[in-house]
Amino acid sequence: MSKKIKEICIISSGYPTPEVPKYTFVDQLVSSWADMDISCTVISPQNISNTLFEKNKRRPREWTKTTKKGNKVKIYSPRYISFSRKEIFRFNAGSLTIKSFKHSVYKELNRLNLNADAFYGHFIVSSGITAVELGKKYKIPSFFAFGESSLEHIEKIGVEKISNALTDVSGVISVSSENKRRLIERDIVKSDKIEVFPNAIDSNYFCQKNKQEMRKKLGYNQKDFIIAFLGHFIHRKGTARVSKALDGLPGVKSIFIGSGSETPTCEGVLHMGKVPHNKIAEKLSAADVFVLPTLNEGCCNAIIEAMACGLPIISSDKPFNDDILWEDNSIRVDPMNIEEIKNAIKLVRDNEQLRRRMSAASLKHASTLRIENRAKNIINFMEKSSY
Repeated sequence: MSKKIKEICIISSGYPTPEVPKYTFVDQLVSSWADMDISCTVISPQNISNTLFEKNKRRPREWTKTTKKGNKVKIYSPRYISFSRKEIFRFNAGSLTIKSFKHSVYKELNRLNLNADAFYGHFIVSSGITAVELGKKYKIPSFFAFGESSLEHIEKIGVEKISNALTDVSGVISVSSENKRRLIERDIVKSDKIEVFPNAIDSNYFCQKNKQEMRKKLGYNQKDFIIAFLGHFIHRKGTARVSKALDGLPGVKSIFIGSGSETPTCEGVLHMGKVPHNKIAEKLSAADVFVLPTLNEGCCNAIIEAMACGLPIISSDKPFNDDILWEDNSIRVDPMNIEEIKNAIKLVRDNEQLRRRMSAASLKHASTLRIENRAKNIINFMEKSSY
């Protein structure tokens, strides 16, 4: 018999602040739970070395987030030391990092004296492992979200070691069918404990805006054909591959939202760099098509955000996209084939009717991927899996 979840302790290695808006996807889920009148306490340990050596802005020790509906989320950010995941004389230091992370969470829990109905960890390492261990200790149901783009970091620490640490998990929230397959194939978690819940968007931030008005506001030409890219400027995401595909397409303009070492070099770049989270929809709505030839994902938030802004999608033909892309709103390409990327862009550019049909389909599909629905479905799964 299931039991209602009224209070959740969320464990996450990151949580957004106005100054450092990282892990916004975690905040969207937690805020949706809070707006379901569930008491949410977040413990988000902060890596000391990031602030000491990388000059990252230090998050507050504790603060309160107020949702759009006026509900409160308490966030606590104790310090811990990361030893990275480097090999030291055949010993992977990732185990020490996990231990340090868990210790900081334990100390914070003891200080807060919470009475949660469930522990939820976002990502397996180190939050998921910590949530499962705490669930076992306090005899409370535990869950984690598996949204990683690969199992590489798990393999470095040791698949068997991680699998043993997750034995007592009550349930797993997988962001894609491909991620579920990865867990089952490596025997990390049994299939009957895993449910697939694709990522979702907050429609308060991501929705279609009038293209002509956005172009006027941003100073873009109304007649230009514009492609948009959103993500880290790295090889996996395909920044350079998009740039090379555009080299042979004179007159096509581009918007590259993000940052990283792989800088676009094509002509006609209208924007390159970061954009405040609440302004991204304006940039996307000014474009004609979204292009992201990514090599690997858990479930790509950027694609869903672009869909919600009414954009046709050109992305990878790999199975991690199967849960969020359909034939009527996307063109799936070999993400390493620059010619395929270029031809897909040309097809959408040269066929206005196709663009309109794909745009309408993106809006339709995005309407089924809203964060409030995802939050409710996950809670239902957690309640059914608890007892």
